[in-house]
Amino acid sequence: MTIAPEHFDDASLDLLLQSDILLSAGHSNATFDEAMRGFKKGIGRTTHLFNAMSQMQSRAPGLVGATYLHKPWASIIADGIHCDYNCLKISKELLGEKLFLISDAVTESLTGDYRFRFAGDRYTDEAGTLAGSSLTMWQAVQNAVQYAGIPLDEALRMASTYPAAVIGAGQRLGRIAEGYEASMLVFESEAVRRESSIVRRACEVVSP
Repeated sequence: MTIAPEHFDDASLDLLLQSDILLSAGHSNATFDEAMRGFKKGIGRTTHLFNAMSQMQSRAPGLVGATYLHKPWASIIADGIHCDYNCLKISKELLGEKLFLISDAVTESLTGDYRFRFAGDRYTDEAGTLAGSSLTMWQAVQNAVQYAGIPLDEALRMASTYPAAVIGAGQRLGRIAEGYEASMLVFESEAVRRESSIVRRACEVVSP
């Protein structure tokens, strides 16, 4: 559950933290102190770092600054739209294995109180304000490697191993190992695909 920590008193936070609900700070205008209070109470995550939250400024570090200092798990939308790729790179340097990838992807919704539509590479509301991404997880991994210089094996952990740990499923998901669920995606490089295609065509030529 994503909550704005500044709107929860100690009793409310304690009630949630003593349950099986996993809390994340986000959609929040918390001051640095309010955010740190939430983290110290036990909020263990930050939702889509930089987006819908108080930013880090020289005189007001906000939720972003509190995240960098306290180092909870933090998700990030690596589409180059929700945050600059350099922010992804900086965040990775500061948060290390606590930073993980999410898509925050939505679909078009043209009815109801909150309407948003596809705008080429993102979703926007009726005023044109950014409302959601069209990012896939595989694109997020590619972007992390190509634009933020994150090694491929680490980008893959950011999309699998770390999210599994975030939800408390790190003993059965997120690794290729004995005892883990075999939920896997097989991929290959463009060069390998080209070579495979050439071999297939050659075989077709020589086949009777």
